[in-house]
Amino acid sequence: MFPYIELSNGLRVLLISDFSRTDGKGGGENGEDKVETEEEGKGEEDGDSGEGSEEEEEENKEEEQDSDFDELDEDNPEKKKKGSSEKQAAAALCISVGSFSDPDDLPGLAHFLEHMVFMGSEKYPAENGFDAFLKKHGGSDNASTDCERTIFQFDVQKKYFREALDRWAQFFICPLMIEDAIDREVEAVDSEYQLARPSDSHRKEMLFGSLAKPGHPMGKFCWGNAQTLKHDPKEKQINTYQRLRDFWKRYYSAHYMTLTVQSKETLDTLEQWVEEIFIKVPNNGEPRADFAHLLQPFDTPAFNKLYRVIPVRKVHALTISWAVPPQGKHYRVKPLHYISWLIGHEGTGSILSLLRKKCWALALFGGNSETGFDQNSTYSIFSISITLTNQGYQNFYETDPIEFVENICENMQMFPKEDFLTGDLLMFDFDPQVTGPQDPDPIQNRHESLE
Repeated sequence: MFPYIELSNGLRVLLISDFSRTDGKGGGENGEDKVETEEEGKGEEDGDSGEGSEEEEEENKEEEQDSDFDELDEDNPEKKKKGSSEKQAAAALCISVGSFSDPDDLPGLAHFLEHMVFMGSEKYPAENGFDAFLKKHGGSDNASTDCERTIFQFDVQKKYFREALDRWAQFFICPLMIEDAIDREVEAVDSEYQLARPSDSHRKEMLFGSLAKPGHPMGKFCWGNAQTLKHDPKEKQINTYQRLRDFWKRYYSAHYMTLTVQSKETLDTLEQWVEEIFIKVPNNGEPRADFAHLLQPFDTPAFNKLYRVIPVRKVHALTISWAVPPQGKHYRVKPLHYISWLIGHEGTGSILSLLRKKCWALALFGGNSETGFDQNSTYSIFSISITLTNQGYQNFYETDPIEFVENICENMQMFPKEDFLTGDLLMFDFDPQVTGPQDPDPIQNRHESLE
């Protein structure tokens, strides 16, 4: 059951009453869990997590010792999920603002704000108190800042879900963002950046951004670091604290937000909780940021070149990228999916099959090809990657509640309500005018052109 409601402040909500998980497996009386989850004692994954009190740390000492081995299980997702997914309630909130909205003189401000709202609220003033609460009750949380969206998500044991929702909602109602915490959290943002710098994917992302037209937000330094958020503002006499609060008031508005909650409670209960808690999120009435007029950001000589990048890891890869017009309006047809499937197909007569015949390296190392595309309001990027490795296929497994609600709350920003669940997955319509002219004999012609 997936009812949709819109609060009077403009916040849009999808409620998921997850009775499919109340089958008696691992559950106690009244649906409560008797066994602690495997995630007990595990904090947030991306560096935003806080430390609990000494008393809480003693209570969770045994669980924390177990969590030291979490990284060893990263390649075995089934093992990690068996003891946790059926016992978790989860929520995710997406705001239609991201690094594209960063002011030119404070690169990384949107990402920095994502960090700062964790640092206590008027109702719950303890710094990083939310992370400590989740850590104590078998939960985890995360947040991410993209070009045009910022997403927050968490999961926790069902019996603590109502209180967790209330604590979490204060990020968007009345965060403290005290001035004394700014320097400490700048260091956390800077640490994230320094850890990401050696990443080949991050280095490619930075190169890609540098190829955009001058002045286009794609070329902004979205991460932020100590230089852009502390040293440069100090030299230019910019009040980062005040600008941070101004940014929150301008963009963390209820009518920019979509919320998805999932738990075993009834729909009536979930609706009551959401209305009681999230109706307090302010609505500033301002129009949302719009970058749709900034088309063709990569119509530049720099984009139409071959770049040879020395990787950090021992990997050999070829990536070919095309900049195409925004594809959001074609989500029911998904023309890029056709291209992706055709190029990624590995059967007889496929492009990859021909490459393996012609290229000894692919034949020798068993290389794979991957296709993908990134989309936002100003452009779409279609990429083909061919990797000369011996990687096998990944196993698919059931999505955890926290991953599911994260995906759905983002879908709510892009699709009409009837397509919240499947708008990013299904191909609803076939339109040859969108996918391209039909070939009277596409299979035969494809074989002739390849051979």
